[in-house]
Amino acid sequence: MRVFPNGTGLSVALVAVFFAAWLSPAFGLAGGPLFPESLSLVAVFVIFLIQGWKLDLGRLRQAWVDRRALVFLHAFIFLAALPMVWLVSEWGLLAPVWSPGLLFLAILPTTISSCVVYTRCAGGDADAALGHATVSNLLGMLWVPAVWGLLVVPGESDGIGALDSLRLVLPDFLLMILFPCFLGWWARNKLSFALLPTDGAGLEKIPIGCILLLAYFSFCSLFAEFGNDLFTPDTGFLAGIVFAWLVAQTILAWVVGGLACRCRPSRIAFLFCGGQKSLALGLPLAQLLHSPDGSSIGLLVLPLALFHFGQLLLGAFLVEPLRRWAK
Repeated sequence: MRVFPNGTGLSVALVAVFFAAWLSPAFGLAGGPLFPESLSLVAVFVIFLIQGWKLDLGRLRQAWVDRRALVFLHAFIFLAALPMVWLVSEWGLLAPVWSPGLLFLAILPTTISSCVVYTRCAGGDADAALGHATVSNLLGMLWVPAVWGLLVVPGESDGIGALDSLRLVLPDFLLMILFPCFLGWWARNKLSFALLPTDGAGLEKIPIGCILLLAYFSFCSLFAEFGNDLFTPDTGFLAGIVFAWLVAQTILAWVVGGLACRCRPSRIAFLFCGGQKSLALGLPLAQLLHSPDGSSIGLLVLPLALFHFGQLLLGAFLVEPLRRWAK
């Protein structure tokens, strides 16, 4: 099972990046030797360039085989967690400073890599999972900036309307997401020579390096703002909320999948697609969407990183019981 070693390696690297930022946050701040204000934009551009390079339009057809599951799954991915965020906010379970991070996590699409591999290992319909994950990430590139502009930006700027907030988000979205995606797809399919390496393993290392770089800059910002105050019971409670959310969303995905899917392999694909969130897409989007008033991007990234750790462990735990059930 390839995803668990790879996922564990990425998780260990994220922990190392977290503690590196704790030891020396100034190294990754604006004006530092790494020039994060410029290098982070380069990393975002490269991530979506490779996303477009790897895009296979044939995968999208797999998602249309079962239209009922398609509608139920993507409605679930993008909407199911929003009531949980509202309840946490209304009941005052966490400090308000974490609310944007939880909302950002709730509206993210599913991951592409781990949900597909876990589905395959559990005896599910991996082709359908790959098609749904591709559709989800393409929709997420539009959905996340739109929802963020409508729900978050107006609350941060006096007198700004929803359309004005979308105009603030749209230029960066077009330049840093759509353009590199189209450029990567066009270069892969139209050029007579290889713009990027064709080796899959080598190509995977490039966005992973960019993700770790963005995570480092995000955590440096977080520690520069909060310092050792980040290691408090409130942060531990945040982790508890995120892990409880993960378990609740996974259970709900299993129940809804039973209503939407006609066979066991499809239900397994629904479970893993509906219960996971994309770190690979979330980090570059966080870089583009964080508050312009200078508040820490790490407030968006930390809940996502915690959710990422949890979904890898929970998915690995569920594979064997699901495989027995599928047979």
